[in-house]
Amino acid sequence: RDQVTSVVVLYGPRTTALVVCDDGVYEFTCGEGDKWFASREQIKIKPTSKLFSPANLRACQEDAGYASLVDYWMVNKYTLRYTGGLVPDVYQCFTKEMGVFANPTSKASPAKLRVAFEVAPFALLVEKAGGKTSDGVTGKSCLDIQITSVDQRTSACLGSADEVDRFNTLVLKK
Repeated sequence: RDQVTSVVVLYGPRTTALVVCDDGVYEFTCGEGDKWFASREQIKIKPTSKLFSPANLRACQEDAGYASLVDYWMVNKYTLRYTGGLVPDVYQCFTKEMGVFANPTSKASPAKLRVAFEVAPFALLVEKAGGKTSDGVTGKSCLDIQITSVDQRTSACLGSADEVDRFNTLVLKK
């Protein structure tokens, strides 16, 4: 909870940066002549969503809760967004102003996401935009994870609040 801000830059056909400011999350775009401008202000992530990004799908083999969550999304015809990467999949939540990224772990599929460099920066962005996060273990916010080492890893779920709650209910039984 000591984190003050977060900046995540996405390079591609359009180079953009999400930035946590005092009054919310802003997107800046690198335009002509390498000049940055605020392209979107006070971005909000809606509590409901029909867009999902499941990561670590191998965990479904050992975790019946995760398998039932993915099945729920498929049966209810949610739109699948899958790149296998935290950055593009969570960034999509800001582009569409909804969505969920879920990355639980299992014994055979351990945590890969680093808290200090991946989970915490996106957790602050998501929560400042009105979304919700889960540490994937206790169901508490990813911002409540005590960082004890540079390479500390965790499972996580980030995005639209209702879907993070569904993750906590089905996967964590919380």
